[in-house]
Formats: sequence, structure tokens, C-alpha cells
Amino acid sequence: MTTRSGLLGFRAALMLGTACIVLPISQAAVAQTQSAPITVPAGRLDDALRRVALATGADVLFTAETVGDARTGGVQGATSPDQALSALLSGSGLSYIRTSSGAYAIRAGDQDASSDATELEEVAVTGSRIRGLPNDGPVQARTVTAEEIRESGATQIIDVLRDLPQTSGGSGTFSTSTAGPLSGSTPVGAAGVSLRGLGTGATLTLINSRRAYVASFARGQESFIDANSIPLAAIERVDVLPNGASALYGADAVAGVVNYILRDDFEGAEISVSYGDSTASTDEGKTNVSAVIGGQVGDHSLMLVGDWFKRNAFYDRDRSYTADSFRPSQQGFYPSFNDLFANTFDQTEEPGDGGCPAGDFGSGNLGEYCEVDVNDFTATDEELESRGLLFSHKWRIDDRTEWFNEVLYQQSESRGTGSPANFSRTPIDPENPFWPTALQDDLVEDAGFTDFSDFYGFPIYAYGKLLEPRAVEVESESFRLVSGLNHRFDNGWSVEAALTYGGNDRIQRGLSGLVRTAAFYDANLGNLCTDGTRVERWDVDLNRPDADFVGDTCEDIGKTTLWYNPFGGQTNQDPRLADILNTTAERRGRSRLYAADISADGDLFTFNGRTVKAAFGAEIRREELRDTPSGDAVATPDNPEPILGFSSTSALGQRDQWAAFAEFYVPLADNLELQLAGRYDDYDDFGGDFNPKVALRWAPLDSLVLRANWSTSFRAPSLAQSGAGVLLSSYRVDCEETPGACDGDAGATGQALLSEDVGNPNLEAENAESYGFGAVFTPTDTIDIGLDYWDIRHENLVGLDRDDFIRRALAGEFAVVGQGLLPTGTPGLEVSSTGFVTDAHFQIGNLGYQQARGLDFRYTQRIYDTPWGDFTALVDASYLLEFERQASLTSVPIDEAGEYQYPRLAATAKLRWKNGPWRASVQANYTNSYKDDPDPRTLAAVGLPANAEVEVSAWTTFDFSLSRELGEDTTVQLNVRNLFDEDAPRVLGSGANVDHINHDTLGRFATVRITRRF
Repeated sequence: MTTRSGLLGFRAALMLGTACIVLPISQAAVAQTQSAPITVPAGRLDDALRRVALATGADVLFTAETVGDARTGGVQGATSPDQALSALLSGSGLSYIRTSSGAYAIRAGDQDASSDATELEEVAVTGSRIRGLPNDGPVQARTVTAEEIRESGATQIIDVLRDLPQTSGGSGTFSTSTAGPLSGSTPVGAAGVSLRGLGTGATLTLINSRRAYVASFARGQESFIDANSIPLAAIERVDVLPNGASALYGADAVAGVVNYILRDDFEGAEISVSYGDSTASTDEGKTNVSAVIGGQVGDHSLMLVGDWFKRNAFYDRDRSYTADSFRPSQQGFYPSFNDLFANTFDQTEEPGDGGCPAGDFGSGNLGEYCEVDVNDFTATDEELESRGLLFSHKWRIDDRTEWFNEVLYQQSESRGTGSPANFSRTPIDPENPFWPTALQDDLVEDAGFTDFSDFYGFPIYAYGKLLEPRAVEVESESFRLVSGLNHRFDNGWSVEAALTYGGNDRIQRGLSGLVRTAAFYDANLGNLCTDGTRVERWDVDLNRPDADFVGDTCEDIGKTTLWYNPFGGQTNQDPRLADILNTTAERRGRSRLYAADISADGDLFTFNGRTVKAAFGAEIRREELRDTPSGDAVATPDNPEPILGFSSTSALGQRDQWAAFAEFYVPLADNLELQLAGRYDDYDDFGGDFNPKVALRWAPLDSLVLRANWSTSFRAPSLAQSGAGVLLSSYRVDCEETPGACDGDAGATGQALLSEDVGNPNLEAENAESYGFGAVFTPTDTIDIGLDYWDIRHENLVGLDRDDFIRRALAGEFAVVGQGLLPTGTPGLEVSSTGFVTDAHFQIGNLGYQQARGLDFRYTQRIYDTPWGDFTALVDASYLLEFERQASLTSVPIDEAGEYQYPRLAATAKLRWKNGPWRASVQANYTNSYKDDPDPRTLAAVGLPANAEVEVSAWTTFDFSLSRELGEDTTVQLNVRNLFDEDAPRVLGSGANVDHINHDTLGRFATVRITRRF
């Protein structure tokens, strides 16, 4: 979709550094304004061109690469755009031509203005499907410019998007810092963007204004568009529409749109090489090599972009303040043992007996334990290597018709590491030959037995942790093909139609720490023989788990028993166990998108002497998703946890959808504009819905624009939600939130559950309503100030609220049974005889609502012609007034603003400097303080009372960028993120000691980039 923009185009060009500028007006209006005197002061040429366009209403097209930092002596009293442009361009080495549509195109060289012109490509601007709407129009928009991407030193686009105030807060926007081998984690190597903290499912992601395919692995049961599937070198800019946009782009644009605009029409060749690393002693190196080549061959425009990126892994253990968790796991490599009958307290191998190291040994309510710090294993950012390319082709068939094609491809391999898996209530044969004598004596003494043989015939249960961390590797392949035509008619109307085909394929394989539960139990009970034969020494109940003694042995059939040794830190194992216990649990995912669209826009009719513009269009698409886990990982009623501490998920679904939309731009007066839009979306599985939008722009003064908008949204559950199977997950009961799950004791420490997330075939669609209003004030030609209020109410949410589910189950809405009695796939709870919830099968469902509202502030000031160069100051801030969430109709609404992971204020402030070949910028990033959410055990560990209220400190970091052009063809750039190496604030509510969503633990990170143009 291509559009032209008035003020938006020029401001975009000034800020983007790459966008084409188009300032359209009807021919009648041009005729009215061409005779007016035109006066433009001396200064920057790009600013002067903007003034001419605003004064005359003429279309002016240029690229920032063409104009650069050129300056002009100005013009006074010109009587036409031609006269004004000729004067402004005098001596600059630039000239203008008239295009077939009557626009003025600025280009290099002193070409004759009367020479034949070629129609130039028009920039696509997110926010409207009608060309000619201004940047300070009725809907707020934010652009991550090419200059911002370069200044950030980013090697992946998610690095830049995470810095936007509009994407902060909650657990919505995520990167690989939340990735892991479990299905409830971010898929290894992936990243997603969420606006306003409402979740990735409420944010519509586009590529060149068209739908993108979803990642084939969901995040839990939340589908998302993987930002890491787009090579950074292929991105020209990112347009962000941080408000509801369903009437324009799709019913599911609840929180807004993120539109990745790809590079286009490059001439020449360029190669860029960068390397970055932290200034810490560890190696977090990132290497990026990209190249682009393009040019014109007759009527064909060709461009090819290649990108290679490699990143080393970064672990929690690599920083001193995240190396040691405030709440280490009490299930350790030296397990705790209890027969759950005669024993009163758990027993473990004590330090004095050569067992658990003294620093890890402890005793609690349940008895002895040996701690393990899982931060020693968990990856903050996993190892990642990617290769991508973008190929574009345009054939200008004639002056009005163009055939365009895009091919986008990205392939990556990544490795993610999590903590070793726990095993709980694992039955151990008392006759296992490896039992340490000292541990036997402790168990006998605690039970009041006379001899350890008194335990024979009954299992002793172990609670511990496997030695190896759970680690997986993921191969991902993403592609996108677009082919289309656009045509401009003599009456000014444009039509564009295209076909899109894209998808994502992923394979995940286990590398370590994935152990088959049944085989593990058999090896601890003497059911395995060295040749792999299984005997029935014990009858194992995997559901509870438990075991009943039968008595068969391998020796009875002339074989030898293959025992697992759970003692001595589990370091001494028979190597023949490896193939029997370990599995790769291969998981495969596939997503596909097939789409066709057509749209048209142009002048509709004249109303009160003013031109009413319109856009119409339709699209159809088919989406398919398949997520298939390994058979080893599929839960069954008889084996609810087939791999210890490892979750599997499955999804299978397809959907056909069509939509039709219309948009109208109605100038009611010279300073009052109305925007109307409506879109009907129809899903073959959830029916249809119409979503309108109404927006107003009023300019009571030349320097002041007031705007307002209202719209609705409709979001069908994603295929990962509507087609979900059983997802094995984990959750620790929050006794303060659900005291009924802890025998009524709100101060107790809840049980760590190896739970299930269960699908729901009766899901309903979500809906939302959003509105906003604001002002753009331009007190001078060099200052722009924007203030916007936004309000989004999102209802009938699809998701999981585990605390609410527990409350509802205890109230009788779902099954509540004893331990081991809840079948796999059945929603409900298992409760122990002591009144504690020990297992839960959470069912995805339609919840209550969430309502977010806040203020966005944007300030830009340009300072030119100083003795030290040109300066630009920018401030971008978002303040969260309220984030009210109601988990269900029976729950009490809770305002999350200022609570855990929801800082009220996120802001950036930047100062840019340009002087000849030098460029520099300094940016401050601020995240407000918010309430922490520690459990009682963590508070006790840091010496605080159980009722202590703790806040996460505010956090400010600075980024720095410096570059110099070495001649006309080479640029050298230095970027430093977190210039002063500020540690992330302490967060007690996180096992990593920090909030990886709102903060970054990488520390000072410096990148050097060299770019060479040919």
C-alpha cells in the first residue's frame, strides 16, 4: 500500500533521513496558491523545501540522502513554486523535475527542468490508507527512523523497539531474555512486540503495510509475530500506531499497529561490518555483516540485501548481582528423602557425611534440603546465529503502471538453556545398592525403625534436581513472497493489488537435561536391565506418582539390574543409562499465510469547494498452524509428565478470513477535517464483526492542531489458542492471592506445581474500544510539541489467570480432587490432605477485561546555524495513568499501574549533533520505580519482615553514538549502550533478581561499525 502525506511526509523525511516527501493538494488549490508571494529564510534546504510545499500546496518529493545537509540562501517574494525552487536550489548541485502527476521531484545534478520525468516511488505512511493526510492529523503515530536505528547500534530490531515508551511495561514486549526450553517461555531465538502492555496478541504486525505470518511456536498459548525473523539490514524504518487501528488494518489491531517498512530502490552498493561486546570480563560478542546492492536496468529496479548476525550466549551467572538468586531452589542435586509414612521430616546427605556442601545445606518446615542456585544455568540471551536476505524487483511497465515483487527470507539457529529439571515424589527402591549408610541411619532414626530393612517393600520418595540443565537448539526458517501491481489512472485514482505467501518452520531438539520420566522411575526402582529389558520389580503409577512392590528382578531371568544412583550428587552413573533416559524430544512447527488484497484511493468528489478523498479495499487470507511435539513429550492420562520438568504443547488449526474496508477524508472547513473509516472482518470459525473509526483534526491556529479519535476492535482467538492441546507448564502458588490453596494461610509459601494448561473449544472472541485526543503545538518553525491522551478497554480476554482459576475451582466451578486423581486434560485442582494445592490443570478461557489509559508526550526542537553545528533535541515519554485488570466477572478489579512490572513512566530524551562529517547523539532512558512482588521466603532471605512492602528503584541509563564520514564513501561509527554501566535495579519478585522485561543486565556495551559505499 502506498500513500502520500502532507506534513507527515516532510516531518517523516526530516526525522527518518530516508523517507520520500510528498505534499499533495488538488490542482485547483495549487492554482489558487501559486500566485501568492513565497518567502523562505536561509537555512537547511530540507526545511526550506518543506516551507515551499506548505506555502504552495504543491507536491514536493525528495529523499534525505539526495538533499543531505545542504543549505540554502532562501528566497523572498517568489510568485510560483517553480520560481521558489529554482532560487532555493541555486548553487546546490540539485535540480527539480515535474513528474507525470504534476509533483516537483528534487534530484542530483543540474538537469533541465523540462526534461522527461519518471514518476517517483511514493512513501507508505502508516495511519491512513488515503494519501495526503498530515503527520499532526487525527491519529497519533510514532516512527523509529533509520537514523534512530543507526544511532542505537542495534543488531536486531527488537533492541530498538524495546526502548520505545509505548512498548514498555507488563510482560507484553519480550525478547530472548525471557526465552527458554519450556513451552510457557518465549521460544528460543524469538522476540515479539506489544503496545501498551496489552500483549502481542493485541498488537497487529505488518510488513510493508501487509499482514505478517505468525511464529509456528507460540509463547505458551499466545501467538505472535517474531521480530527476529526480519533481518535488520532489510528494515528502512518502523511505523508505530499506538492506538486502535482495526478499521484500517484489521479487526485485531486492538492496541495498534507495528509496521516494518523494508528498504527499497537502492542504487549502488554498500557493505557494513560491526562488532560489539560488553566491557565486562565475559564474552557477549555480537557480530553483524550486511550488504546491499541495487540499481536500475532499463525499466526494472532491482535490490538485494544480505545480512549475517551472530551473538554469543549471555547468562545470569555472568553478572555479580544476578549470579546468586535470592531464592535458590530447595530441590537439589543431593535429593531429600521421605517415605511419607513413618518419616516426619525429609532427610538428605548431610555435609558431615560427605554429602551436600555446607553452604547449600538447610532445614525448613519439611526437613532437610540441599539448595541449588538455578541462576548458575539460566541463559539471559541465548546463542543465536541468523542469515537473511531481501530481494525486491520493480518493473515500470509504463508511466502509470508498475509490477512489484518482494522476497524476504531469514534462517537462524539458536540454543537456549534453562535450569535443571526437578523431580518430585520420585519412588526409590529401599534396596537400591547405592544407599549411603549415614543416610540410611538418619531415615531409620527419624522413622523410629530398628533397621533400614524395615523400609523394604515400600517406596521411599525423593525430591531433587537432575544434574544437567535443560537445553535445546532451535532451527527456524521464515519466508515471505509478495507480488503485485499498482496503477494510477488519469483522474488521479490509484489501485494496487497483491498476492502474499509466507510462513515459518521451526524444529526444536533437546541437547541435555530432557529425561524420560517412566525410564527414570524404572531405573530408581530396579525395573531396568543392562540390555534394556524391563521387569516388573515395582508396579509404577506415573499419575500419582507412586509404586507398589511386585518383586521380579533382572537376576531372575539371568540378567543384571541397571540402577540409577540418586546419591553422591548423582555424579556416578552407569553410562548405559544415557540412551535409555535421555531424549531429544524433537518438536516441529509450521505456520502459513496465504493472502490477496486490493485497494484504491483518490479524490471522491468536491464538497463546499473542498475535495473529499476516499480509500476502498478488500482482502482474503488463509492461516494455518501446526505445532507437533515429540511423542516422548505428549502427556497422557497414564503419564501426565512424560519428560521430567519439561513442557510440551500442541496446536492444530486453520482459518479462512475476508475483509472489506472504506475510509473517507472530509474537509469540513479550511481548518477542520473529518476522518471516517469502517472495516468488516469475517472469520469462518468466529463469525464477523464491523469496526468503525471516527477521527477529527482541528487547527484553530496555524501553530496548534487539536485531534481526537474513537474506534472499536474485535479479536478472534489465535490458532494457538483455539487449536490448543495440553501444555505442560509450571507455577508456584501465591498464598497471599489464593490463601485457600494454602490451607487458609496467606503467609505460607505455596507449592511449586508442575501443572497443565488445558485448551478450551468454547472460546469466544475478544472486543475492545479505544479513544484518544491530543494536541500538536508548533510555537516556532523548529519546535514541535505533542501531547496525547489514550484509553483502551479490552474485554472478554482470552488467556489464563491462574490465581483466578484456583479461586474459581475452590468455589466449585472446576473439579477438586486428591493427589494423583485428576486425569490429564481435565481442568481442576489436586489438593493434599494438608489443604495445599499440589497440582493444577488450568483451562484457557475468556476472562474479564483490562483497561489501559495514559498520556504520551513528544517534543522535538531543531537548532541550526550555530558555530558548533546543528542540534536536534527530542523527548518521548509515556505515562500510565491506569491499567485496571479484572481477571473474571467474579474478581475484584486491580489497578496494575505502578505495580509489579508496570512502571507508570517510561521516557527517552535525546540530543543529536551534526557538523560536517561528524555525527553524534546522547540518549537518556528512564524507567520509573514500581512495587516489587516478593514471596515470604525471599523476604526472609534478604532479612525483611514478611509484611514488608518493597519497591523496585527507578532506572536511568545513557546511550552514546559518534560517527564520522571518511570521504564520500566510508563511515565509521561507535555506539555505546548503557554508557555508565548502570546495574539493573534489584527485583525480589524475580528468580533472576532483576526484571528482564523492563530492565537490561548486559551493562555497558560498545559497538564499532564500518560502512563502505561503492
